[in-house]
Amino acid sequence: MNIGQRKVFDVIIQAVNDNAGGFFFVYGYSGTGKTYLYRTLSVAIRSKRGILTEDSVCCIKQGSSLAKLICKARLIIWDEAPMLNKLCYEALDKCFRDILSSEPYYNAELPFGGKVVVLGGDFRQILPVIPMGSRQDIVHSAINASYLWQHCTVLTLTVNMRLTIGPTDKAVDDVIEFSKWLLDIGDGLVGNSIDGKSEVHIHPDILIHDSIRPFDDMVEFVYPNLLANLLSHRTLNIDPSLVLH
Repeated sequence: MNIGQRKVFDVIIQAVNDNAGGFFFVYGYSGTGKTYLYRTLSVAIRSKRGILTEDSVCCIKQGSSLAKLICKARLIIWDEAPMLNKLCYEALDKCFRDILSSEPYYNAELPFGGKVVVLGGDFRQILPVIPMGSRQDIVHSAINASYLWQHCTVLTLTVNMRLTIGPTDKAVDDVIEFSKWLLDIGDGLVGNSIDGKSEVHIHPDILIHDSIRPFDDMVEFVYPNLLANLLSHRTLNIDPSLVLH
């Protein structure tokens, strides 16, 4: 783990080990290692014979097998949290309070009854979809508009781990520049906003120019020589020793 991941890991693991409860949001754009962090947390907990579940649903009856599993779970992880309506998490909060009410560690003052819950995601990406909803409706439905958010500790990852590997220094620099450009667009720092709309100039190198076969050109742009390499073991990610000659 890098320094940022380690800090987030330590904060969450301490909350788990102390049975103190906790509600965390791991905020980081694509490539900062959120999934790697979740897997590391899972391994750390399972190595001590703890239980971690990533999928939980509501309408769970007390005494059911799933309810018993949730009671034993040390940590709940829910990724891509900004995509779902805040009502999903509020329903989960009420459900957990009901399930955990008879547990010795239950705490009515904490969200989710004192269970350690970690949400993750990036608010620059897809927000909840509200059919025919206005911008205000969409923003109001996000998790940070929930009553739960006041209890949430935001932990931020900023180092893009995907940019540390490249065939050449020039390739790495190009990817870093492109990544920064995308983040600036997401933060509204690119283009001049006029009547709520912004004009963004795209570099010619990443443009697919007009043609009579736009879809074919897009496929060729993303996957160069796709048909020629279709049966290549490199394309299929097959061990060369298994390829029959």
